[in-house]
Amino acid sequence: MALYTSYYARQLALRPETAGEGDTIAGQVEGEKREQKSVLRRTVDLNGSLLEWKEVSRLVDRPMQHIPQLRGTGVSRLHMLPPWAYIHLPASNVASTFASIAPSKTRSSVNASVWTPDGRRCLTATQAGEFCMWGGQTFQFETIIQAHETPIRTIVFTRNGNFLVSGDDAGHVRYWKTNLELVKSTQVHKESVRQVSFSRTDLKFATASDDSTVRVWDFARVTSEHVLAGHGGDVKTVDWHPQSSLLVSGSKDGLVKVWCARSGASVATMHGHKGTITTTKWNEMNGNWILSASRDQTCRIYDIRMQAELATYVGHGTDLTQAAWHPLQEDLFVSGGHDGSMAFWLAGRQTMLDKVPMAHEGSIWTFAWNPSGHVLTTGAADACTKFWCRCRPGDPFFEQQQAAQMEEIGMEGVVEPPRPVAQPIRAPVVHAPQVIPGLGGGPVPPPPPAVKLMIPARGARGAGTAVRRVAVPRDAHRAAAVPLGRGRGTHVPPRGGVQKKKRVVRGRRGTAR
Repeated sequence: MALYTSYYARQLALRPETAGEGDTIAGQVEGEKREQKSVLRRTVDLNGSLLEWKEVSRLVDRPMQHIPQLRGTGVSRLHMLPPWAYIHLPASNVASTFASIAPSKTRSSVNASVWTPDGRRCLTATQAGEFCMWGGQTFQFETIIQAHETPIRTIVFTRNGNFLVSGDDAGHVRYWKTNLELVKSTQVHKESVRQVSFSRTDLKFATASDDSTVRVWDFARVTSEHVLAGHGGDVKTVDWHPQSSLLVSGSKDGLVKVWCARSGASVATMHGHKGTITTTKWNEMNGNWILSASRDQTCRIYDIRMQAELATYVGHGTDLTQAAWHPLQEDLFVSGGHDGSMAFWLAGRQTMLDKVPMAHEGSIWTFAWNPSGHVLTTGAADACTKFWCRCRPGDPFFEQQQAAQMEEIGMEGVVEPPRPVAQPIRAPVVHAPQVIPGLGGGPVPPPPPAVKLMIPARGARGAGTAVRRVAVPRDAHRAAAVPLGRGRGTHVPPRGGVQKKKRVVRGRRGTAR
C-alpha cells in the first residue's frame, strides 16, 4: 500500500473483516464493544535537537565550523541538530519525509494553512469556511469552528503574532484573536480576496482580489489608502517586502509587478511568464529575490536590484499552483503542482534537489513552513492536510508502517512475483557480412581490365615505324599521384616563380659528370 494514500483508504484497509449476520468474531463477547487496533502515529519533536545544539555550542567556540557528521545508522538520530545548524548543508533541511495526515472533517478542499508564531499548532482553512487546529508534534486534531459562510482563500498572522486575518470568496476580511475569537469583520472587495500580507510594522496590510486591483489598508481603522490598478486580469497573489514599503503582485495576465505602498505607483514590471501567476514571494533572508510560480509549468526568480530574471526552474511537467521559501535556508524553496507532486529546489542550480511525485491526490493549494524549519505543511484539493519532516538516518518508521498495513490487509508483506510471459520463437536472421574494400575479410574483387596504349619504339619516327604495345592498369594514374601538402617528398617553389632544379649525377669515383 502506498504511504501517501488518503485517510479513509487507510482506515478501510486497517479495519478488520466483519462477520456475517448472526456470527460473532472469535474472542469477542456478544454485546461487547469491539476495540480498534491502535495505528502507529509519528511524533516530531525538536526539543532533543535543541538540547544537542546547546551541548555542541557549549563545547566549542564556533559550533557552525565544528558540526559533527551524521552516519547512516539509527544511533545518529540522537545527534541530529536543528535546521539552522545545517545552513551549509541545504539537503539536510529538505522536508520530504512523510510524517502524518490530517483529513478534513467535512471532506472539503484545504485552501490555506499557517503555523502559529510559537510553532506549536497549525491552522488550516477549508472550502467549507472552517478553521481546523492541529497539534505541532503528534499532529492530532484539536478544534474546529465555522469561521466564514463562504470558502476561505487566505489566512495570515500579523508579524507580532497578536492577531489573525482571514479573507473569503465574498470579499470579506475578518480579524481574530489567537484563541480564534472574532474581533471585526468588514468587506474590502466586491470579489474574492485571494491573499493578505502585512507590513513590517503591522500598521498596514495589502489585499489582492479578483477585481484586478491591489489595495493598501490601515489595520486599526480598516480604511483604504491606495488602490493599485495596473493588472489586466485577476490578481492572485501579493506579498509585502520584509523591510521596506514595496509590494509584489502576480496576476492572470502573466506579469509580476512591484509597487510602492506609500505613493501607490508602479515601480517595475517583470516579464517572462506565459500563464497565470499563482505565487509571488519575497525572500525573507535577503529581501532581494522574488520567487514566482505560474501555470506555464515554471518557477522563476527575479532580482529587484537588476529588475531582471535570474533563473528559470522547469521539471514538474504540469501547472504550478504554489511555491514557498524556506524560513531559514536562503536559497531553498518548495513548489507544488496541479497533479499533487512536490519538488524542492536550490536557487543556485536548475535541477531538482528532491521530488515527491504523489504527495497528494489533488492540486496542492497551500504550503506552510514551521517557524523552526523542520516541518512542512501541505494542503490540497483531496481534502487532506499532510505534514512532512526532515529525513533522519536509520529511521524504521516507513518499514514498520508498511509491514503493519500489509499484515492487516492479509498480504503479510509477500508480493507474488510477475509470471514470465512466453515469447514467440522467431527464426534467426542471417545478415550478409559487411566487408569494407581494402581491409580484407571478404571475397577479393576482380582486377581492373588493362588498357592498351600505342607507344612508338625508340628511334622510330614517322609513318611505317614499329610500335611497341604496353599494358597499363586503369588505376595507374592514382598510384602515381603525389600527395598534396608540405611533406618530406614535396618541393615548394619560391615566390619569384618556378625554378628548375639542377640534376647532379655522380660517377663511380665520386666525380661529377
